[in-house]
Amino acid sequence: MKKIVVPGWIKSYFGFILANWLFFMLMRGIFLFVFRTALLPQNYHELWETFYVGAKFDLRLACALASVLGLYFTLCAFWKKARAARKGVSVLYGILEAVVLLVYFCDFAHYSYISMRINYSIFKYAENALISLQMAWETYPLVWGILGLIVWGVLCGWLVDRLQKKAFSQQDTYRWKGNLGWFFGGLLLTAAMMFGQLSQYPLRWSNAYHSTNNFICNLTLNPVLNIYDTARFVKADSYDADKTAQYYDEVARFLGVENLDKENLNFERVIAAKPAAEQKDYNIVVIFMESLAWNKTSMTNPDIDPTPFVKELADKSILFSHFFAPTSATARAVFATITGIPDVTSFKTSSRNPLIVDQHVVVNSLRDYEKYFFIGGSASWGNIRGILEHNLTGVHMYEEGHFQNEHRNDVWGISDLDLFREANRILSEEQQKEKKPFFAVIQTAGYHRPYTIPDDNAGFELKDIGEDLAHKRSFVSVAEYNSLRFSDHALHEFFKLAEKSNYYDNTLFFIFGDHGLSAPQSENMPMGYVELNLINHQIPLIIAGKPVEKPQVIERTASQVDILPIAMGFLGRSYFTRAIGRDVLSNPALEEGSLLYGWASSPATIGFVQGDYYYLKQGDKDGLYKYAADNYNEDISKQDPKRFEHMKNMALGLYETSRYQFYHNQKRDERDN
Repeated sequence: MKKIVVPGWIKSYFGFILANWLFFMLMRGIFLFVFRTALLPQNYHELWETFYVGAKFDLRLACALASVLGLYFTLCAFWKKARAARKGVSVLYGILEAVVLLVYFCDFAHYSYISMRINYSIFKYAENALISLQMAWETYPLVWGILGLIVWGVLCGWLVDRLQKKAFSQQDTYRWKGNLGWFFGGLLLTAAMMFGQLSQYPLRWSNAYHSTNNFICNLTLNPVLNIYDTARFVKADSYDADKTAQYYDEVARFLGVENLDKENLNFERVIAAKPAAEQKDYNIVVIFMESLAWNKTSMTNPDIDPTPFVKELADKSILFSHFFAPTSATARAVFATITGIPDVTSFKTSSRNPLIVDQHVVVNSLRDYEKYFFIGGSASWGNIRGILEHNLTGVHMYEEGHFQNEHRNDVWGISDLDLFREANRILSEEQQKEKKPFFAVIQTAGYHRPYTIPDDNAGFELKDIGEDLAHKRSFVSVAEYNSLRFSDHALHEFFKLAEKSNYYDNTLFFIFGDHGLSAPQSENMPMGYVELNLINHQIPLIIAGKPVEKPQVIERTASQVDILPIAMGFLGRSYFTRAIGRDVLSNPALEEGSLLYGWASSPATIGFVQGDYYYLKQGDKDGLYKYAADNYNEDISKQDPKRFEHMKNMALGLYETSRYQFYHNQKRDERDN
């Protein structure tokens, strides 16, 4: 058997990765030792996961740092003259390693100063460079730090030079064919280490936020990667405190703030508990129905009946018929519903922004409740994992790969039917064991292209209404129509199972669409909905379950951000909030209305819908419209200037306040966890 001889350049390359990885892990250990007083005893058990996930971040950085060296080694393996650049490569890596150590130095200082790992916003200090340098000079041992960086850079440059000598001491014995195999093998192994996990999605910053404890999450992060991860968001989005203050009075009244404080931008409200006899321990199940747009339901399409069970459920429950998602996109819906803040970020989604991952969530006041989240795919999608695991105290996450009975349906994971079956099984079993009330979120995803109907479909039958009729009734195809019908069918099957369970009688179900869907041929809707793009936002909210005493239709305009406060109103518990969401069901005196943000348009649209009126701003143009009227496209702002001015202030005020709250809605203290 021929002996496998590993080329020296491969050994040197991976030796460089190993050395850096061990150094980064050492720095993580030093960080823990220096700031160990911030670690609470109840979080000791989380340290193993912290170092495990952190080690994968460190390995990614070590591989990224080695990438240039790897390419240089490959070039040298095929072209001997390239080795003449050895000294230059050594100097380059001496500088790179010194820069990396500088980031660690700054990170330690940054965390010591404000208890936050370094991120891209550190470069804002360059705006006042002289003041920042003077503060650093007076606060930190800069001379010793600079000397240390120089020594470290020289040492690392020397080590890289030594690695290069060893890399090619025997190189001439290898041929092109052998080198090519080692190159591709090394490339694949490096890519795998940078990917970071056996999953559909790579390791992401949200994996660091596996705990509700901020120190644990900070300990998991890698400072160099954190600068990279936050760079896009610092550049793209921020807030304007002056603009927030400009609209404070009207927004504060809209939210029901009692202790008005414009100077400090106080939006805090403490919702008092109901009398003890009126407090309930209902289970709460929040169901995100993928793309359950109002214009696609049986309520607006009775003849083709795409959602018969949703219609049946609405008729015997509480139905909000003028209910809106602030923005389109599922990740934005998750952020808005859980935090109570409309996702008005202009770049990607707020769930992907590591700078605002820490958010106060009202249901954390339910300290005696178990909390669950179910998704058929991966919670790494959209980085919603960070928002959920970091902010929902003790949440039990169930995703593809964690279910007892699952069959992958398509790119979105297991089918909605399998997801509902598993959610019901787990909730029933846990209720039997724990005997505690629970708050659960079920997020469906099957109503997406490629519109896959699973083989195991509980007797679902396809229906052909013809492509022409499908187009006229808000659907892009008959396949999409049937996909929504299957989503409705899966929900029906879930309720059949739930009604036989041990938790059903004491459970409230909140069923709603994560967002609307545009459809230019929606002949089943007033043309104003289509032209003004309200169908991209309007969704139903159905509150169902035995605790609902009588069916009713709520026509007041409300928003997705109101869902959790409404749920808390049913329970009658006291809670604290500063977000946009309000309990509009228990407090009819609150002004109705919903902010709408069209992030996909350029420029983005900012709107406020209230009753039959819609204020819409895009760029420098704005107007007031009666969206359901025949003259829906007529700007009536001059005919009703008072309404126009108020709705304009509400639209811009809620927009600016939401941006402000991204950075000012953090958990108050560990009691929020």
